Amino acid sequence: MQMIGIMANSDGRVEAVQTAANLFLASGVEFAIHLGDIGGRHVLDALAPIGGFFVWGDRDHDRTGLMRYGNSLGLQCFGIMGEFEHAEKKIMILHGDDRTILKKLIAEQQYDYVLCGHGLGVEDETVGKTRILNPGSVHGDAKSAMMLEVASGKVKIVPL
Repeated sequence: MQMIGIMANSDGRVEAVQTAANLFLASGVEFAIHLGDIGGRHVLDALAPIGGFFVWGDRDHDRTGLMRYGNSLGLQCFGIMGEFEHAEKKIMILHGDDRTILKKLIAEQQYDYVLCGHGLGVEDETVGKTRILNPGSVHGDAKSAMMLEVASGKVKIVPL
């Protein structure tokens, strides 16, 4: 089964993103998702070889610039949140800083997975049919990213 790579809260620290991207590539992930607080266009350069999606975080102030630059690299920007299907599972991605929206998405039970960042620690919680995953922060004391096998739900925390 193929896995997807998930990261958040890079805040411009491209070295940490590059480390995660290299681990993702070595593990054969299909694509990567950055859950916001990207911190600059240079971070998207590290994601481009893998391909994938991103959303804006509350610290991403050059939003239009990130969207345009990401699109020029083949990375899709969903804005503040986006949904897609993969391996017959419905997935919502958002930064997670607005807890009201996050709680509403979980309560609606429309998604198999809600992937969010913002919180600095790894989270893995299931509410009803919805599994909420946060890969933690790619910088700080407990640097981490996550790989998810969507079909089976297998998660691998990737220490950085």
